[in-house]
Amino acid sequence: MTHREEILQYIYKNPGITFRRLAEELGIGIGNLQYHLYQLEKENKIVSKKLGGKRYIFPKEFEKEYEPLLIAISNETQRKILLLLAEREMNQREIAERLKLTQATINYHMNVLNKLGLIDRRKQGRNVVYSLKCDIEVIVRVISEYRPKLWDKLADKLIDLMLTLKGGELND
Repeated sequence: MTHREEILQYIYKNPGITFRRLAEELGIGIGNLQYHLYQLEKENKIVSKKLGGKRYIFPKEFEKEYEPLLIAISNETQRKILLLLAEREMNQREIAERLKLTQATINYHMNVLNKLGLIDRRKQGRNVVYSLKCDIEVIVRVISEYRPKLWDKLADKLIDLMLTLKGGELND
């Protein structure tokens, strides 16, 4: 298998992988990887999206509607924010307190999530209240399908959250 075929195969298995992570995981030099990605993009086999100083790489046929979600869940803070908003809508202060981060940090991530089209914002008095735009079940499916390692870590938390949202209980 050629380097380029190996890179393409890895992108198919890990859609939305960042450029740096791809280089690290495949052990390929930056310049070499840039060359192969350029060729793959020219051959119309991959697409890349730049956001927040990072380059995210997807197979050409990847479902466009899931690209923003994969970009967001690849960032731990944004993933945590999405999961918090799946519980209920919150303002920036509440999110900052729950995640034990500064409001400035939360503001940055909320702007990214807004730019990705994953959250809604509405003014409520002096506060801006954020809510999730996408369905939690879609988040669960995307994580389990495209990020199995992450899924293993989050499975119990997500199952509990879904049960809470559905008002159900597990019957033994």
